[in-house]
Amino acid sequence: MNEAKPFSLPLHPPAQAQGEIVAIQPEGTFWVAIAGRRWLTQRAASCLLSPEVGDVVLLFTVEQQLWMLAVLTRARPTQAAHLHCDSDLHLSSAGTLQLKSAQFRLNAGQGTCEIDELKYHGKSVSAWVNIGRIFGKQCESIWESVSQFSQRLLRKTAQCEQVRAGQLDVKTDDFTRLHAKNTFISSKTLTRMDAKQIHMG
Repeated sequence: MNEAKPFSLPLHPPAQAQGEIVAIQPEGTFWVAIAGRRWLTQRAASCLLSPEVGDVVLLFTVEQQLWMLAVLTRARPTQAAHLHCDSDLHLSSAGTLQLKSAQFRLNAGQGTCEIDELKYHGKSVSAWVNIGRIFGKQCESIWESVSQFSQRLLRKTAQCEQVRAGQLDVKTDDFTRLHAKNTFISSKTLTRMDAKQIHMG
């Protein structure tokens, strides 16, 4: 009769090691394989890169708790990197903060942008909004060509509105009304009024 030889299993996680993630729990913990044995670990707050299954990570034990400190290598190096933290994230720099990529996407429920001076250089801008509001003290714009299309247009000027143009062409399909307390119409060469009926007075 053969007697089973006694053997002991390590009951304590290694002080420091590297392992491979084999499973991710719904509550955010990770099963990591170290030398053929699985250990349950938590991600440290400093490990912002979200680990994926197959990644090789650096582990460290503090008071019997195994912590994941960093992602060493990724199972798929070309997959998108995801930075995540459970609280607010603030990026601060005393110098210049520069973002550079082939494409840039920003998704947020609400946003606030506070910039003392902004300069934008680009080839084109397209914006689709339901409601647009702009408030300011002064607005200046210079364009070679301006096209505007709308169902209704209301423009209200409290004091003075001036138009300087080489040629001015106003055409309406139904009705044109010009009303003022005092109206002056003058021309240097020709003034012409043409209609089936003209009522004056």
